[in-house]
Amino acid sequence: MNRHVLSSSPVVSPASPDGPRRTTAGLSLEGVTFGYRRGEPVVCDVTARLAPGRLCCLIGPNAAGKTTLVRLMLGQLGPRAGTIHLDGERVDRMGPRARARRLSYVPQRGSVQFAFTVREVVAMGRYAAGPNDAAVAAAIEQCDLAGLEQAVFAELSGGQQQLVLIARALAQAGTTTGGVAGGGGGATTAVLLDEPGASLDLWHVHRVMALLREQLTPGRAILVVLHDLNLAARYADDVWLMEAGRLAAAGPWHEVMRPAVLEPVYRVGLEAVHGDAAGEDVAGEGGRPVFRVEPGGTL
Repeated sequence: MNRHVLSSSPVVSPASPDGPRRTTAGLSLEGVTFGYRRGEPVVCDVTARLAPGRLCCLIGPNAAGKTTLVRLMLGQLGPRAGTIHLDGERVDRMGPRARARRLSYVPQRGSVQFAFTVREVVAMGRYAAGPNDAAVAAAIEQCDLAGLEQAVFAELSGGQQQLVLIARALAQAGTTTGGVAGGGGGATTAVLLDEPGASLDLWHVHRVMALLREQLTPGRAILVVLHDLNLAARYADDVWLMEAGRLAAAGPWHEVMRPAVLEPVYRVGLEAVHGDAAGEDVAGEGGRPVFRVEPGGTL
């Protein structure tokens, strides 16, 4: 595989006057390998860092290992080789409550048994950290669920259920604008979302991505698994591109989101459209591209 070595590694902090330096802040992966069957790795030798204060998009084809990598970062799976650290502490050696206080998660599909209401489901996110009515109320409001607090989760549409799960993760991390709850400094918290927009309409997809950018603080890192290249190009600070269990590329968005990097992995011809057609740059940087598949189909 033609692996791209990019100029800014996600394992290294921004350069200091003395040159690049390593840092333990954030969620770091070093040589992580995992397989469900012996001899068949699903994730192979992944080294990267999820940096606080930055939104990272994890992209790649189907069966590239994205969901498995997220489960490893959460401590749900233990790597066969390599290590995963959160601020220098090994995730697989943290207790369940300690992980829940600092790592929150939105799965591709979630299910809630019994007739819990929307507010009860969102409040479940506070189990490990302790009650916080302000964080729960803010998450419900931000996820466009106001007025549905007493609705039964199982009776909602698929898209509404996904918004409830996102609100639960935000409440768990204490993520509210204005500093109502944690994340303003000290230990890093991380919010990991696996295709959160899969069941959402177009307005809510962009609302959720914009909301995640609003939640970035110096003490919070956010990773979103996406299939939509244009969403990644529009909202990401950093991008991890996976192919067949490995990182084909990882770095700032402007280094990864280029046809020369993406085409060999996705096996389609891509044209990057810049300028007015790309729309407003939500991250305050110019030149964000919009991708379209070139006529002629696959490579």
